[in-house]
Amino acid sequence: MSTNLQTPPTDVRSQRYARSQELIERASRTAPAGVHSSFRLKGSPTPLVYERAEGSRLWDVDGNCYVDYAMAFGPHVLGHGHPAVTEAVASVLGTGQLWAGQHLREIELVEEMVEILPNAERIRLGQSGTEMDQLALRLARAATGRRRVIRFAGHYHGWLDPLFVDPATDPYPAQGAPLTPGQSAAAAADVVVIPWNDVDAVAAVFDAHDDVAAVFMEPILSNVGMIMPRPGYIEAVRELCEKNGALLVLDEVITGFRVRLGGAQELLDVRGHLTVYAKAMASGFPVAALAGPADVMDLLATPAVMHGGTYNTGISAVAAALATVRVLRDTNPYPQMMEVGGALIDGIRALAQRHGVELSVDGIGPVFQTRFGPAGGVHDRQTYMERSDPALADRFLWALQDRGVRITHRGTWFLSASHTHADVEETLEAVDGALGAL
Repeated sequence: MSTNLQTPPTDVRSQRYARSQELIERASRTAPAGVHSSFRLKGSPTPLVYERAEGSRLWDVDGNCYVDYAMAFGPHVLGHGHPAVTEAVASVLGTGQLWAGQHLREIELVEEMVEILPNAERIRLGQSGTEMDQLALRLARAATGRRRVIRFAGHYHGWLDPLFVDPATDPYPAQGAPLTPGQSAAAAADVVVIPWNDVDAVAAVFDAHDDVAAVFMEPILSNVGMIMPRPGYIEAVRELCEKNGALLVLDEVITGFRVRLGGAQELLDVRGHLTVYAKAMASGFPVAALAGPADVMDLLATPAVMHGGTYNTGISAVAAALATVRVLRDTNPYPQMMEVGGALIDGIRALAQRHGVELSVDGIGPVFQTRFGPAGGVHDRQTYMERSDPALADRFLWALQDRGVRITHRGTWFLSASHTHADVEETLEAVDGALGAL
């Protein structure tokens, strides 16, 4: 592998991404910054504009090809354009797009998910993880008659006011939700933010407040690194919830259907009371789910607890979800993703050692994080930031991009069933060159 590749000069990079720059400049005249999600703002020399994708590959409008590990921030667990998914969607397009009523495929999808998912007696379908997190909060409040919610610094449960807090803020000790401009202070007044992976911090909030309806967490912290829970942590938090009459909501928007068919709860052998799923369950189509016990979920069986959505269970989206779930169930790609992803993790670590670069890799084969900093000692957002060099991570990100490898802006790598050992070999050559250019 080559180790003498250097970052191309600015004019060379501008030429490489000239069409993307032209289109983003055009888009910026009618859309803020030319993008339609705040998470897409970051780009060098510009947010890229993409043209097509297939399997593990993605092409931009300048003709650059990437081994794609962003995978649309996680949904493409089967890879881009999996034939079973595209065929399922194509087969229903002639029947209609949206009926605002029930259809057979949504019944089949929920039946199969109930069979697969831990602790899922009832399921309500929606469109996004953000939406279903809000529904979980509403249901928890309705079931408990309480209002307050505990959540953790660095965890993400959507961008809406009742759960969103400033992701750049670490509140110590426990305090109200830190807000960003434009947010309603009243909407977030019931949110208490504390450090994750600390049972005593959770117990302290319960001791101080008798009106906690729910505790929200990612079972594996996936929006700030890939940080595993300490042994026994989730079990202890669930026990505190049950002792104090609250519900534990596990946000598996990222980990659901990705780390195992039954998500992080299967991997870790833990259980929440309510669970949110999205992303990987539908291969990039807008479908999400809230799963939980019948006694809580059936509060939605009457208009007493409101959840609506004109676009819920759209025909093509549900067809995509049903095909995705069936392929995952029938082919079990998880051992392959563990193997291929494990080879990539081992290779990155070996190259970092060869280059004398302090680069840690946290996580497991299907999804992991590259972090510039010492290995170990990371158990929550604060320790992650203390042991990370974000400026170096950005340089690594852009160096990989210039060498045909795409990862997420925060350094997360998503493997899919379409990634191969040949992709790993090509990727490690790019990693070698990128580390040599730092």
